[in-house]
Amino acid sequence: MKISIITTVYKAEQDLPRLLDSMMAQKAPELEFFLIDNGSPDRCGEICREYAEKDPRFTVYTLEENIGYIRARNLGLEVCDGDYVGFCDSDDFLEPGGYDRAVEVIRDTDCDFYATAYRTLSDTETINLLPFEPGLYQGEQVKDTLLPQTFGYLPGRAMLHGFMWKHIIRRSIVTGNAIRFYEPLKPYEDQLFNIDVLKRSRRVFIDDHVIYNYIVNAQSITAKLTANFDAEGEWARVKGLYEQKLRRSENALQHTALCSQGLMSLYAMVLNMAKTNAISVTEGTKMLRKFDADGTLAAICRDADASGSAMMTFVRWCLMNGHYRLLLTAITLGLKLRRN
Repeated sequence: MKISIITTVYKAEQDLPRLLDSMMAQKAPELEFFLIDNGSPDRCGEICREYAEKDPRFTVYTLEENIGYIRARNLGLEVCDGDYVGFCDSDDFLEPGGYDRAVEVIRDTDCDFYATAYRTLSDTETINLLPFEPGLYQGEQVKDTLLPQTFGYLPGRAMLHGFMWKHIIRRSIVTGNAIRFYEPLKPYEDQLFNIDVLKRSRRVFIDDHVIYNYIVNAQSITAKLTANFDAEGEWARVKGLYEQKLRRSENALQHTALCSQGLMSLYAMVLNMAKTNAISVTEGTKMLRKFDADGTLAAICRDADASGSAMMTFVRWCLMNGHYRLLLTAITLGLKLRRN
């Protein structure tokens, strides 16, 4: 058995040695650390090659030009040859012995999909457990218990987020079904990937042991999108994700989950509209009216779960019924009161 861990590397020479050191500290010979130098202009490629000279488990694949992390990941899926594949981000690092445990669990259970707890590091440290009891899920358990929460939120049940670095999956499921990351939805592409893989997985192991340390990075794709908020672009992503999940939905539970996740994304979008000084309440109202010209925005809200907080109930009611000015005004006033 061989497990290829794909890491796309670009402008990360300060953080990269920390990740590569944590990889070298893993003992399992089944691991391959597949490093893609994604046309990085700094010393990343040189650093990767230095580690490959120290440890034969490192494979370095060099690209002359940067092709973006999504295309690079898809390329990695095609050219690596592991029986299983996982992912790391170059600014994160592995828990000591974490991947050694993953290798043992995968070997013992013969699972198709391994999902693990992880640690978030920012100003504070948080252990993030998955929204399921740990253990092996098989057959209908995967379909009925795990799969709905890859689509979104359900009453009392959190979403199983994408975050590909907490998953290790059987590569033949990916290659045999031509599953790839869908670039137009960046940074939500991992959600569709999760659905497509989990739908075809017969055995899934949920682990409550931390094997990965996620660093909250102010320069991440998600953080940059928030800091440089583009309402038109965000609506295109929210709508695109909704439409793609809708095509994959097979029952009412999945449909409710995907709409509930869509509602949360809409709330985040409207919140960012209220926060930016470049968009007035009047302009925001016009934008939302334009966004719902085909009724998609209202449809998301109509079919979302209505048993959430009072705030989300209010947001859903306003968006579903076209009361955009009321919603933006209320959120703007709330933000001002919080600042004061």
